[in-house]
Amino acid sequence: MKQIIRYAWIPLLAIGVFACGGNTPPDSASQGQGNPVGTSVPSGDNTQATAPVERAATSGGNFLSSFPTDRILSGGVPKDGIPALTDPQFVDLTSSDANYVLEDDLILGVVINGEAKAYPHNMGWWHEIVNDVVGGQPIVVSFCPLTGTGLVFNGQGDDGNRITCGVSGLLFNNNLIMYDRRDNATLYPQMIHTSIDGSIGSELELMPVIETTWRFWKQLYPNSKVVSVRAGTYSSGRYTQYPYGSYRDFTQGPNFASFPALEANPTAQLFPPKTITLGIRFGEKAKAYPFPIMGEEAVINDTFEGTDLVVVFYEQEQYAVPFSREFNDQILTFEKVASTDQAYPFLMRDNETGTVWNLKGEALSGTFQGRTLTPIASHNGFWFAWATFWQNTGIY
Repeated sequence: MKQIIRYAWIPLLAIGVFACGGNTPPDSASQGQGNPVGTSVPSGDNTQATAPVERAATSGGNFLSSFPTDRILSGGVPKDGIPALTDPQFVDLTSSDANYVLEDDLILGVVINGEAKAYPHNMGWWHEIVNDVVGGQPIVVSFCPLTGTGLVFNGQGDDGNRITCGVSGLLFNNNLIMYDRRDNATLYPQMIHTSIDGSIGSELELMPVIETTWRFWKQLYPNSKVVSVRAGTYSSGRYTQYPYGSYRDFTQGPNFASFPALEANPTAQLFPPKTITLGIRFGEKAKAYPFPIMGEEAVINDTFEGTDLVVVFYEQEQYAVPFSREFNDQILTFEKVASTDQAYPFLMRDNETGTVWNLKGEALSGTFQGRTLTPIASHNGFWFAWATFWQNTGIY
């Protein structure tokens, strides 16, 4: 059962030669390589509406039960050759130390226990992992520039000890492989976040994350903090350069070989390689919400693997967030309504109680005023990566 209210358009990231893979390039202040930040909202190949490719998810077509370790590649840098950050310095959104992020650049936002922090893609391009604490909760923020995937994990181990991760220098299907610093051996391919080597744990717990433009994040969470440009190990100019090719060419393929090859993977051929996609996975099954299919503005009521959810999508600000529709012992059904708040382009209203909700899942008026919907753990990524890791993915 699903319902969509929509209109039409789309954008985002690209590829490269170093970091997740390749040799670390010279400092951007002296090289002039890469693209300036602020190019993250292109007007190129990915703006056209795409015909729906609806299909159900099935099991299999993934690497959860049997991981092909012989397909792991060196990214061209040694272990810790890309320096992860741990407990970095944060600043106010208006600080000059936040000027390395431009309005259209993308950030990963985390909100826990009333505290909000932003982790710009710009910082992730060069460090890929930030070990941090938000609202008293240890987390591991990971970003792979080659697959466009930003995932946040619970940094509290089952034994009560903090989990921190580093960059292994290895890749699988162009995707970052992290290592667990507790034993310096356990490896986690980011997109499956299940250990494939070592002695600690079996799976990292995925947590909700908000990916959107810097401009919209500041509008939604004006009192949040952001990673300071001084937190990094490079000069400030480095963080205004994307080192992996073009931000705008969504037809450009991955830097490294994929397994299976994209041309041998029918799922990978359904959309241009770098089409941005919201992905949700429950166990063996995964479902994709490609941005072009969702249009310009959308409120999507859906059910996946027994979970009733609503996806809120605002293309202009690259905002796609799923919430649970199960609330107060009932299943809510949402519709898009005109906004009465300048901070939001539209609002939602549930048909069951008439409560009006904003795009953060907060009830503004009605029966549930003052309460908040529960976000669902998910992440965005390039289509080629999602389709390679989850070949039997469902598609909205």
